[in-house]
Amino acid sequence: MQNELTESLEKYLLAIYEIVKVNKAARVKDVSSYLNIGGPATSDAVKTLAERKFINYVPYGIITITLKGKKKAETKIKRHKTISNFLEKVLMVEQSSIEENAKKIEYSMTEDVLDKFVTFLSFMEKCSCKEPKWVNSYKYFSANGKMKDKCNTCIKNKTKFDNSKCCSGSCN
Repeated sequence: MQNELTESLEKYLLAIYEIVKVNKAARVKDVSSYLNIGGPATSDAVKTLAERKFINYVPYGIITITLKGKKKAETKIKRHKTISNFLEKVLMVEQSSIEENAKKIEYSMTEDVLDKFVTFLSFMEKCSCKEPKWVNSYKYFSANGKMKDKCNTCIKNKTKFDNSKCCSGSCN
């Protein structure tokens, strides 16, 4: 439980990470102002993050981020960017709803499933192969509401259990 953070605590950690990145340290009032949240709530969150060793903090003093906190924040930022990129580039979600939906994905899955999901998305981003045929076909389907003719041919041949020559490479 020490490594797991609620959505709320992650929000505080990310704010501290951003402030410390610029100013080398932060104070509770800086975090409170950054998030536009009251001081008492911020103070409680900062104390919890300190107890869990994500930050260094003494009451009325400065806040610095620990290596553990920095790693957690950077992992969270990378994970969020990966999910957002998938929503934008593959699922073609409207720009105005990417942030909200990325957050919902991040906090609706168990950590182990989310890790596997992000690992898959990261692989897809880094793979040197051209965009997989099914991604290209999905984009067509999403835009047109129907399968490509070549995809329909593959679907008909699916019962033969040999789709090794699916689309004959022409779904691109």
